Amino acid sequence: MKYTTALVAVALSTVTLSAQAAFIQDRGEANLDEIINGTLIQSGTSVDALGDTATNDAITSGYFFNSQDGRDSAATFLIEITAGQNNQTFGIFNGEDYVELFDTGSSGVFETDGGFQGAVIDAGIRAKVDFEVSGGLYEVYVNNSFEATFKSNQFGFYLGQSGDGGVPRYYSDASLNDNQTERFVAFQGKNQYINLGSKQTNGCSSDALSNCLIWGGDDYVVGFEDGSDNDFNDLMVYVEDVTPVPEPGTLALLGLGLAGLGAARRRQKA
Repeated sequence: MKYTTALVAVALSTVTLSAQAAFIQDRGEANLDEIINGTLIQSGTSVDALGDTATNDAITSGYFFNSQDGRDSAATFLIEITAGQNNQTFGIFNGEDYVELFDTGSSGVFETDGGFQGAVIDAGIRAKVDFEVSGGLYEVYVNNSFEATFKSNQFGFYLGQSGDGGVPRYYSDASLNDNQTERFVAFQGKNQYINLGSKQTNGCSSDALSNCLIWGGDDYVVGFEDGSDNDFNDLMVYVEDVTPVPEPGTLALLGLGLAGLGAARRRQKA
């Protein structure tokens, strides 16, 4: 694991910028629909994974935090389909600080119908993340080892390259990318049975669902785009027990609702 301070101009605030829309393409290789619906999901609701994120099932929220269920978050590497495979790094960031969760140099056997493989069989590419409050800051533990101190329990995801030290190159927060380009999409689970292709789900199939993992509502399949073909399958990770940070529009509507409720109560008292 690596903890470093990145040269990011914009620090993470308590409210993220509004997420942008992206258009997820099918470029002739294993696309997100084939990977998620054809390989991951063994039983349950299919996912609308292609096209405009304004209308399909993807979200582009830049930041997340731990779910409030008391369980640690975890990330399991799924697959990468890119010329830069085996040299990519994945992690979380908070403002200028970041923690590498794993690199993608391991070998694996997760294979789509198109013959693309991902490194998912090695238990070393599953990272458990825990936050503990200390002096008003948040200590970050990865696989029970202290790695960093974040200013809040909110975090974004990043994609890096081991060749340049693994520093973040593409961010889940589009405002930090060149030209504010959207490089990140995420899909929320709907209690489907899924096969991660790893030791976690050894023997999982549509005929052996007891060996599968349930893709819950606070679990996400996330995908990054490292080029310009917008297929968002260049690095895919299964992330457990996280919740998107509400966008400003959601918070504004919530604020208006609370304000209206307060005004109504004042009128009743009057």
